[in-house]
Amino acid sequence: MKTGKIFAAIVAVMALASSGFAATVSVGNMSVLNFDGGIKLHAYGTADNMNDYCYIVESPEGLVLIESTAYKENVNAVAEYIRSLGKPLAGALLSYHPNGYKSYGDVKVYATKNALKSWAEGGSVWGLTQTFIMALGDKVADDLPDTAEIIEEGQTVKLAGLEFVILHESDGEDYGIYIPAINAVYRHMMGSKTHNILPAIPYIEAEIAELKGYQDKGYSLVLTSHHEPEGKEAVAEKIAYLEKVLELARGSRNREEFISRVTAAFPDYNGREYLEMSAGALFP
Repeated sequence: MKTGKIFAAIVAVMALASSGFAATVSVGNMSVLNFDGGIKLHAYGTADNMNDYCYIVESPEGLVLIESTAYKENVNAVAEYIRSLGKPLAGALLSYHPNGYKSYGDVKVYATKNALKSWAEGGSVWGLTQTFIMALGDKVADDLPDTAEIIEEGQTVKLAGLEFVILHESDGEDYGIYIPAINAVYRHMMGSKTHNILPAIPYIEAEIAELKGYQDKGYSLVLTSHHEPEGKEAVAEKIAYLEKVLELARGSRNREEFISRVTAAFPDYNGREYLEMSAGALFP
């Protein structure tokens, strides 16, 4: 992402924090938002074909990592940045993107049983990692945790003096996170201008219901693994997108027609590969 876009992303959520700026990393980009009480949110974007995002929540007491990234160079960039902050890494909340966890040092990994299962041989995250390895070789961070501190949906985990509430995700496999101190919610995918992976009609319906729940709860900031942080207006935009996609999925005869109609409805959306994955699942 170019510098201008970095600052544009910061400005877009500036109303949710007291200030923000771009920090220097060896690969990709890092934006930092300051909140009351000495709390900071460091949002790292890979700025490559994966467009992965992960987050470091900083308190006066220490740091908490939310997710990792797929490529070794990005994992190393995040690890170097964490060390540069000069505070202890209190824990890593890993769900959909646990790759490269060893690079962050001797840090305790937190995960649900379902998330841990998805990382094990035969699991969905393991399978996706194997696909990346076959395509990209040793560029991929192939180390996945084989153990973790088990957490459950609804549980509150306290790390670095901050509370992290573990949330249900629509796919029922991994988990989301609510951070009360900054009124932010983390979920795997959203992005107001990005297609999502939507494998089935019931899943789309569940996603709509879940995002309407976000509106009811009044979350101010949404963090995802494939888009820069966004405000609550992005939730409304994504609900409208999902409702339209649901309509088009029900009215299309095959994957080609579905892709064509969704593309026509959302011509400026990123993530064409996600749309194609959705089409393949919806129209096998």
